[in-house]
Amino acid sequence: MTKKILSLLLAALFIITAASAVFADGTSFSDVDPGAWYAGAVKAASEKGIMEGKGNGIFDPGGNVTRAEFATVLMRISGDTETSGEATFSDVSASDWFYPYVIWASVKGVANGYPDGTFRPGARILRSEMASMLARYIKISGCRIADDPDAVSAFPDVPGDAWYAGDLELLRTTGLLKGDAAGRFSPSSTATRAEAATLFVRFSDMLGTDVPTDTLLGVVRLETETGRDVESKEVYIKTSFSLTAPDGRDISYDEISIRGRGQASWGHEKKPYKLKFPEKVCLMDGSGTGTQAKDWTLIPCHSDKSLIRNYLAFKLASKLDPIEWTPYGELVHVYLNGEYRGVYLLSEHVEVAKGRVDIKDGTKDNIGFLVEYDSWATGEYNSDMFSVSGIKYSVQSDFRDKDQVIAMKCHLETVFNTVKEGDRDKVEQLVDLDSAVDIYLLNEVYRNNDVDWSSFFMYFKEPQGKLYFGPVWDLNLAFGNSSEQTSTSGLAVGHIISTTGKYKGDRNVWLAAFLSNEWFRRMAADRWEEIKETLRSTASAELAFVRSRIDELERNFEVWDILNTALGQEPEATLSCNSCLENVEYVENWLNSRIDWLDGYYSTDAFISGYPADRTKVDPGPIGNTEPVGSHDAWVIPDWFEGDSQVQLYVDNIEEYCGITRGRIEVRLGGYSTMTAKNVTRVVIGEQMGLNTDRYEMIFDEDEFEAARESYQGLGGGQSTIFELKTGIRDLVTGEESTLMKVKYTFVKDLSLNDKFGE
Repeated sequence: MTKKILSLLLAALFIITAASAVFADGTSFSDVDPGAWYAGAVKAASEKGIMEGKGNGIFDPGGNVTRAEFATVLMRISGDTETSGEATFSDVSASDWFYPYVIWASVKGVANGYPDGTFRPGARILRSEMASMLARYIKISGCRIADDPDAVSAFPDVPGDAWYAGDLELLRTTGLLKGDAAGRFSPSSTATRAEAATLFVRFSDMLGTDVPTDTLLGVVRLETETGRDVESKEVYIKTSFSLTAPDGRDISYDEISIRGRGQASWGHEKKPYKLKFPEKVCLMDGSGTGTQAKDWTLIPCHSDKSLIRNYLAFKLASKLDPIEWTPYGELVHVYLNGEYRGVYLLSEHVEVAKGRVDIKDGTKDNIGFLVEYDSWATGEYNSDMFSVSGIKYSVQSDFRDKDQVIAMKCHLETVFNTVKEGDRDKVEQLVDLDSAVDIYLLNEVYRNNDVDWSSFFMYFKEPQGKLYFGPVWDLNLAFGNSSEQTSTSGLAVGHIISTTGKYKGDRNVWLAAFLSNEWFRRMAADRWEEIKETLRSTASAELAFVRSRIDELERNFEVWDILNTALGQEPEATLSCNSCLENVEYVENWLNSRIDWLDGYYSTDAFISGYPADRTKVDPGPIGNTEPVGSHDAWVIPDWFEGDSQVQLYVDNIEEYCGITRGRIEVRLGGYSTMTAKNVTRVVIGEQMGLNTDRYEMIFDEDEFEAARESYQGLGGGQSTIFELKTGIRDLVTGEESTLMKVKYTFVKDLSLNDKFGE
């Protein structure tokens, strides 16, 4: 919600009793001595509408406040009028007057209850509990309160390891709590109505002067040197930058660099941006989150009408320690050249850097690599990108030594074959299994459509070292936002091996390979039991946080009238949502249902031992060496890389190992205007298989190929046609030729890729 003037925000506060009566002037109470220390606060509380009397001119300053009453106050402060969820406390039922307020406090993360499962709504609230609940609300609501230079230095009766110490520190440094005459806080004492009046009046005064009334989200302003929009993904332009955040952060630079980024998202009207600062900077909040780095991103979340899928996915992943690093992001308003561009996710950038993907990078003899499973991969082969078993990968490390990339590629292939072979001892020597399990479970929870072909990251910290998985990235098509992945039931991201036992080339072969091993499935089921409640509670708290800012998010759609418009693969279920709030509620309901289904399935034999028999074992084939490499000193290219055995192997599995589009090999000849066997060799053998075109070439049935070539020549730019050709491979060194076999091709007349090929 948009923050309102406090006199309106707290108007109904503390109307907890059934009847109230205040003297005519609204300030006098017969039981309040004008000379009492709290008299001024009681008078102000009455004038502001924060607290009223208990009837007959009585304020009852020494009366106690219950836990339920305090929760009621905080919910009214928030402006929330409803909440979702059910009572998990044994002493709270739906018929209780305080039920919605207690549920709100629990879902919001303001109050947690007791270890025995009770909330104790009628118990008198302790000062420690009062401080903790208010501090949590301040953090959740994003209130901006300046530190008080005259604040007490410490409370002598508060141990540093007390459960409430961290929350109390916020109230101490801002001067909200000052202690008694001796400086004591008295955490175990109950809170009186006089103390509550004093605290909330002090809080109201601070809010009235220090909290911006127009936004609960941060605001990013960019002014390009050209005065125009960002028009390129390759060329940076200069821009000024400022970030104003509700928590007091005010970061500005006269000159940084900005360019576009993204793949499909770059084609949308609301553009994604990459920011590069002249020095390392942390744009995130001051609570220890975020890193200092030069590169940052602004993610538009345009096809995600809830605007929160990436934000929520990052929050869930950050709770799982085996994922060594997860980007931190904050929702912000963005203005470009004075024009409001909507709500973005200001996020850390996926890169090799200290505090991000922290690996050895830049020394030829001792180096790790960050790679992305990426069907969009382009650039120089075996430098910027490469292919293993027909799957394209982008090299995301800055280091681009070709020999080292080839060696790393060979090691990656060894790791993959070892996973397929299924010997757990060997796999554990080559893979960080904890990160593999968690990245699988997260993507299953997200039901991430993109995991099949893009934005799936993995890295080696050192040559010939273990393979780690993460971070998560690009979740716009997750959480039920893809027409291909809307169901909340069924396995999605790894259940992708064909009935013949082969891995499908258009799916995530890594997750399929892991799941083909029963020991991995047992690890996943055990890990699920450890993390499921963490995922539930994190999702609940973050969604409550988002709902408290829903008015801010709705502003995005005042600029972008797209709620019922398909921009990508959105299903009808999301396109029928008529507001951001409805989209957020869809995400919440979908996620709760998804977690419930997975919880039921992972606890049964259907997942562990009842996995379909044809999916439990896949012959890894003779590619590569599956023995662990002993030396970690440098990347070593195995002898088998140029082995003769690859010729027959690749032909026998050509549809599996090449890039497949609907069961066909897609060949984009680009700058090659003529379809010849040599040009097809360059694309299929060199680009898709990753073999040496000086040694291997494609061979075809000559009559079939000539007829296909003539048809191809008649195509216009961008047009495509399908041929089924008898195909084989010839080893130019040994002269060996494989048997011709039928292969389907989609040839695309693409003249836009001239810079991709040498001629």
